[in-house]
Amino acid sequence: MAFIRNVYTTYEFQEMLLSSIYHPSNTYCYSVDSKSKTGIFEKLQKLSRCLPNIILNPVKYDFDSAGHFQDRANFKCLELILDRKWDHVMFLQNNDLVLKSVEELAELSHLLNYTSMISFRNPPENRYIHDADWTPAGLKLFKNESQVPLDILHKPLRIWKNFNQNILSRNFAKWIFEKLNLEGIMNLFDQKNIYGVDEMLVQTLYRNNLGLDSQPTSNCNNTVENLVRFVEWDRSWITSKCRSRLSRHYICMIGVEYLADFVESKFVIANKILENFDLAPLFCMNQVYQKKEIRENWISKVELRTYPQFREMEMKKNGTYDKYNFRCDLQ
Repeated sequence: MAFIRNVYTTYEFQEMLLSSIYHPSNTYCYSVDSKSKTGIFEKLQKLSRCLPNIILNPVKYDFDSAGHFQDRANFKCLELILDRKWDHVMFLQNNDLVLKSVEELAELSHLLNYTSMISFRNPPENRYIHDADWTPAGLKLFKNESQVPLDILHKPLRIWKNFNQNILSRNFAKWIFEKLNLEGIMNLFDQKNIYGVDEMLVQTLYRNNLGLDSQPTSNCNNTVENLVRFVEWDRSWITSKCRSRLSRHYICMIGVEYLADFVESKFVIANKILENFDLAPLFCMNQVYQKKEIRENWISKVELRTYPQFREMEMKKNGTYDKYNFRCDLQ
């Protein structure tokens, strides 16, 4: 697998997170916040000279809590690693903890095959500019429009959102770079006065029919949200209801109180772990990873088949997909 992570805190914290999922056959790419004063860019630069599977994006970005420049950093890293050997790539942010071992992630990638793990839902009204030209033609989305059917080229994209953390298949990523020009759509999403701008690009590209390989074309809304990212929201407004008793941006911080859940969890990623709050979950999960075994009943092909994206990709690969008779529920 490949891992892309956007960072801004201390190098030591990121090295601890890396150590839990490091393997010589995997690929890792980092992008750094231009405002970081911790020397993390220079230290990652040294690390990339030591380990050939560590890539540092030479461009720095002005990251913020509203998600600006996250997509640009992700896709720049994706471009830098596209010629390397991997089957799936995971997008991570600074405070994400991966909950599966290297062996379990390899097994997941094998089961997914051409399928991506991207969840989607309708966005709030204030997350994007409604009166913009969202047609692929208006966005100049395709590198070669002459090869695109008119019903795709001039149909406005439906905007979807969810978390920035996604797992993309190599096939889907390859087709994005071969067929699409992302500059226009990135500019339109990355508006300075809008919050959560990093939660829509991947979902919108994946969910709209753009004629890309490894992208679903059925109208199923069942998503893999309960597999990709664990997050516990603190919606109490007055007194924190978090088990860890600490929240940031209304998200509960990860503490030892969540460990029992994580050991048995179906989720691949947990958000958020803080370096100056509680590192015990990271140290303890490392002990779980070191068992060098795949936790029984974590995920299986039978369970993945309950998700229409997986079944559709499986049928397309086998040449048995029929868009007129495909059902969103399990057949």
